[in-house]
Amino acid sequence: MSEATQGLKLFNTLTGGVEDFLPLDPAGKQVKMYVCGPTVYDDAHLGHARCYVTWDVLYRFLKFQGYQVKYVRNVTDVDDKILNRAAERGEAPTQLAERNYLSFTQDMQALNVLPPDEEPRATHHIGHMLEGIQVLINKGSAYVTPDGSVYFRVAAKQDYGKLSKKPLDDLKTGARVEVDPDKESPLDFALWKAVPLSDPNGWESPWTGAGANKGWGRPGWHMECSAMNHAVFGEQIDIHAGGADLIFPHHENEIAQSEAWTGCTPFSKYWLHNGFVNVSGEKMSKSLGNFATIKTLLARYDANVIRYFLLTNHYRMPVDFNDEALRAAENWVVKTKRVLNETKAVLALEPAAVYAQVSECLADAVGQAEVESLQSLVQDMQADLNTPKALATLNVTLGLLRSSQEESDTLATRFRSILTMLNLLGFELSLFFERDGVSSTLPLDDIQTTYQTLTGTALAEGQSPQEGLSELVRLRKAAKASKNWSQADAIRAQLSALGLQLLDNKDGTTSVEKDGLEVIRV
Repeated sequence: MSEATQGLKLFNTLTGGVEDFLPLDPAGKQVKMYVCGPTVYDDAHLGHARCYVTWDVLYRFLKFQGYQVKYVRNVTDVDDKILNRAAERGEAPTQLAERNYLSFTQDMQALNVLPPDEEPRATHHIGHMLEGIQVLINKGSAYVTPDGSVYFRVAAKQDYGKLSKKPLDDLKTGARVEVDPDKESPLDFALWKAVPLSDPNGWESPWTGAGANKGWGRPGWHMECSAMNHAVFGEQIDIHAGGADLIFPHHENEIAQSEAWTGCTPFSKYWLHNGFVNVSGEKMSKSLGNFATIKTLLARYDANVIRYFLLTNHYRMPVDFNDEALRAAENWVVKTKRVLNETKAVLALEPAAVYAQVSECLADAVGQAEVESLQSLVQDMQADLNTPKALATLNVTLGLLRSSQEESDTLATRFRSILTMLNLLGFELSLFFERDGVSSTLPLDDIQTTYQTLTGTALAEGQSPQEGLSELVRLRKAAKASKNWSQADAIRAQLSALGLQLLDNKDGTTSVEKDGLEVIRV
């Protein structure tokens, strides 16, 4: 909308409560949003899908509300995981990282996740990391060990732990202790890790250590994000988001080093975190054998199915990937396709006109304000991105759309508002509409085999898939008329196995649909 709407509320992990969203910008228009991006050592997985779909929806909604958003999502392209995986496969770390980055980008496009405005890479900001580390050393917030490594001195940050809200003693117990006898405290974390000169995956630093290191090393993971944030945004940002698994130690450490570096508090005004991902009731883990990639998921379900499933869960709650829930989401997509395409036919819209409707909706703030259903969805989203409630609002409106097929005065307006809702939630409209060639993809061989199995005779030579389907529908109608329910059920089951759905209409006709679109009507 053309004017920022006052009313957006978000749960801030830093304060532990839902707050009014008020950007740092005095005019309240500019929003600086940073999301922790992938460490590109492998294919993206379900956790990435949950994370980046969530923040994609926030990005879309902020822009719709009239904010001028600068969205940055980094790429961690230097990391021990990358180096270890490259060594296992006998390839250069840069080659592995680039391949996995391109794979990640393809996955995000397939999920209809909008690209960020900037996508800094860690290896492009080594100089900025060195600069920040030296400032921390000068301030007494960091110290150099004999081998040339540099650690952040947690004791120098009195409010350390304010994000995870745990006492220092508890954090020490849960800390991933880095093995270095020269650390002052188990909680101190690496800003720079010295490596031997023989290691090709290092950079020169000013902190010359004893032995063969000579200042050669690599940045710590936490410092990478702080430096990229500082390079792109400066001292402070509005929103820092990521998965709940990053709260400690990654985001806790980012806050400590960033605020010590600049002297500005808060480093980020709002800290947002999406919930954990489970697979069939168990936390996602490679060791449990339930680690699935986005590509694996997309081979079974389209992007809209995955989106609907994810958005039926509030972003802060855990989400359990399981086939039953995904099949339910798939049913929703099929039904939505049916309603939208029926309406498109009534309005005599070509696919290009459908997208024009969306553009008009997004640009027409005044017109949209008059659409009660869209107002309701916006209110749902303003309440800490309550996407389950927003989807319920959308579903009510879809039901109204279907019941108003003959009310031409409200049909077009309601259709436009639904397209806008779908767009705000990030659904891929082309998956609803650009399937006009669906009948050409009908499985002719399977239809012929099914017909012969059920009748004992073959289709006539030259018959099209639609004609074959029509024959089967007529056969089923005759079976129902003679109360031969077993044969009628067998025909429905056989067609269902081919991905075809039979619908008996009130006017006595029977439709056959594929992926929610009508193929024939008999």
